[in-house]
Amino acid sequence: MNRMKFGLLLACVLGLVSLGISLIGAEVVKATGDERFCGSCHEMKPMVEAYRHDIHGGSNRVGFKAECADCHLPHDNTFNYLLKKATSGLNDVYKVTLTDTSKIDWLGKRDRREEFVYDSGCLSCHQGLLEKTQATNPKSLQMHAHYQEMQQKGEELQCVSCHVTIGHNGELRSRLNETQPEYQFQHDLRAREAAKAGTIK
Repeated sequence: MNRMKFGLLLACVLGLVSLGISLIGAEVVKATGDERFCGSCHEMKPMVEAYRHDIHGGSNRVGFKAECADCHLPHDNTFNYLLKKATSGLNDVYKVTLTDTSKIDWLGKRDRREEFVYDSGCLSCHQGLLEKTQATNPKSLQMHAHYQEMQQKGEELQCVSCHVTIGHNGELRSRLNETQPEYQFQHDLRAREAAKAGTIK
């Protein structure tokens, strides 16, 4: 076999191997981004149950479902998406295997929802939303115009700043309270922080 044929054959084999790895990688990324995968951790069950009753979880007239990764990963570019997916995944594995997850203040995290939901995800599905000039609720046009104005000024305002319960509907708080009553949890959290600071012996 001459060098040209060998080089061509090698290029074809390497191309097929690269394609195979890419396809497998894409399938892994997709399979680890939905509620079945995310809900496999006990800690995520309240979030998944509330999501399933939300308009984004399929509770709508057409049955559309957004995946967890559609909201909780950035969609501005592939590199950021994959980087955040990897770092979030590693953080989740660390928390579940090496820490006491009963000490996670899930309700407190809801107050910091802007850290966990990305506008680029919202706007990748709701394309053209900010350019609309007519809506059944005219107030939404005013609010979306305000959002754009704030974005141009560099102010901290995100979709979930106003759409507070989106993705997990209003029942998430109740579901979290079933397993982690917020007033008892807040009391215990303050006591742990005080003990750590040395104000309680």
